[in-house]
Amino acid sequence: MGELELAGYLVRSRRRARLSQREMAQRLGLAHSTLASYERGARRVPEQVLAGALSLAGLRLAVLDDAGHEVLPFPEDAVRDNAGRRFPAHLEVQPPDRLPREAIRSPRYDRHPPRAWYHLRGTAQGPAEDVGDREHPTTLELALRQQRLRAARAARRAAGPRSVGQDD
Repeated sequence: MGELELAGYLVRSRRRARLSQREMAQRLGLAHSTLASYERGARRVPEQVLAGALSLAGLRLAVLDDAGHEVLPFPEDAVRDNAGRRFPAHLEVQPPDRLPREAIRSPRYDRHPPRAWYHLRGTAQGPAEDVGDREHPTTLELALRQQRLRAARAARRAAGPRSVGQDD
């Protein structure tokens, strides 16, 4: 987005909030002349100033994809590896209850259990179902998934043994 477009949004938000330049500058903690230079496009509009002006007008910035759907920022509580690092973008995160073949064949007893597994995107080992509504699930999403799995197992145990020929 160019500087003139940002200046235009600054003017639009001021007019939508029905404020004069002096009133807007005072509410944003700026000098009147500074706001005027932002609106002219003579100076770069800082993000805090634009966000503050939009907020005063009851507006907000949003990132949209090609279909017009809002894209949320990457969550701070996205699941991380055991060392606390984010998983790289080229890896698909899977929940810890979905074990990859290598973990079953040769388990590692010398390490803590992983918070999540991963595989390369576009490989045959892709996940059978989506974990959450994001590429990288959050810690809460994984905990809710594990809670649902435990409840389903408990319900199966409570139902008792199935007889032969019983439908699912």
